[in-house]
Amino acid sequence: MRMDEKKERVLKYLREKGDWVKPTEIGDAAIPHSEFTTGSSVASPVCKALVKDGLLERSERGHYRVKAKKR
Repeated sequence: MRMDEKKERVLKYLREKGDWVKPTEIGDAAIPHSEFTTGSSVASPVCKALVKDGLLERSERGHYRVKAKKR
């Protein structure tokens, strides 16, 4: 799966959740992965890239949510 596809899945999932979500939950719900990897290990790089792109924000606890639009 390409990084762009993973980013789209994570954004869709977080928009539906509407609140802070831990990377393990994001990975388990939004990104297909093998039984030998954890949700966190597949979601963290994607979430960090989305933070860098300005689309997500990260809490002090390491949870993510869609960045609020400026008014």
